Amino acid sequence: MEKVIEITDLKKYYGKARGVESVSFDLHQGEILGFVGPNGAGKSTVIRTIMGLIQKTAGQIKIFGKNPAPETNALIGYLPSEIFLYPELTVYKQLIYFSKVRKTSTNRILELSERLNLDLNRKIRELSFGNRKKVGIISALLHSPKIIILDEPTAGLDPLIQQEFFAILEEEKRRGASILLSSHVLSEVEKICNRVLLIKEGKILFSDQIENLKKNEYKKVYVNPVLEGVKLEGLEYLGKHNNLTIYSFKGDVNLLVQQLSYYRLQSLRIEDLDLEEIFIHYYRKEKEND
Repeated sequence: MEKVIEITDLKKYYGKARGVESVSFDLHQGEILGFVGPNGAGKSTVIRTIMGLIQKTAGQIKIFGKNPAPETNALIGYLPSEIFLYPELTVYKQLIYFSKVRKTSTNRILELSERLNLDLNRKIRELSFGNRKKVGIISALLHSPKIIILDEPTAGLDPLIQQEFFAILEEEKRRGASILLSSHVLSEVEKICNRVLLIKEGKILFSDQIENLKKNEYKKVYVNPVLEGVKLEGLEYLGKHNNLTIYSFKGDVNLLVQQLSYYRLQSLRIEDLDLEEIFIHYYRKEKEND
């Protein structure tokens, strides 16, 4: 699979303060890559460095095999976490301005504004945060870019608009675009992304396919009635809820079921952990190793 962005050993310091340290990852052709981590983890720093908005301290960034430059930036649709807009322009005139900068047709403005329920006649200064975000999303997609980089794109969007936005991203993916989506909302990453990167305190903790994470990692186990004294490698007690005992488990599920068969259980339910629960385990593991 073609690598459209390659980042190798990227470092960024602000004086003596750490921005990011030894960050390496690739964005592949036609994938949606979730870039996740808590606020202040370094997501925006990496993205701004890719876009050339800040200078890296060390490391290498390649976009289609080339160093970042105006011609590579022209291939990217970029939505920053905070977008600068002209307050006295109408939404339509603002988007017309963006389309002229990108030298693209204005037809896409009408299509996307209708799908995102954006009033083109209102002035920018009258817009809510969510509607300003819609303007940014449309401006990033106007020129059908080969790479789409989105920094916290759903902040301020209501649930129905979020669903439409995800549908648009799926269409862009089918068109062949490669998408880097930065977010701290793990449920949306789990829903839309093929692969995920987890960053914490400026370092990448891991990268994997969403499907692999959910298949090969921890399970959540609910048993009824409440059990006492169950000991099995990979089984970790999480708590009790009503008449259920809740565990996380990593290991051979068949062995787990065999061990629990010695108990008189009224019910046993085993589920995949969601992405947030998986990440909590990684954070705990990383903290224990510090």
